[in-house]
Amino acid sequence: MTATTWASILNTAALVLQLVGAALVALDVKQSQDNTTHFKEALDHADETRRNHIADLDRPPGSIASPFGGSIRLPQIAQSARGQLADQLGPSAMEERKALTAFVRAQYEVSKPRRWIGVVLLVVGIAAGYAGNMIAL
Repeated sequence: MTATTWASILNTAALVLQLVGAALVALDVKQSQDNTTHFKEALDHADETRRNHIADLDRPPGSIASPFGGSIRLPQIAQSARGQLADQLGPSAMEERKALTAFVRAQYEVSKPRRWIGVVLLVVGIAAGYAGNMIAL
């Protein structure tokens, strides 16, 4: 086989390796972006839950019937404490923790072997292309 044939084979192999490696890396990037999008949506939902909880706390307190007759007015939460109370004890805090846990778990589901195989194929493809170009000279 001539040097030109070897150069063509190496350049073709380089192209194939680089395309496959790039596709594997692109899959990893897409999955990571999807995970981030789902995380943002979950945080937005938790923020909406927080706003609804604060709106519930803003309503005037009701009253309950007293066992001795009459009614007992329920206590009102101070305006300055409502946001903090919603953050610490409200359902939004639990939703945020669940969103964060789901995000971290999803990020670790990305196949590390797939990611590194893609990177290795890109590097090997670059080296093969360089070798093909050197032979072609």
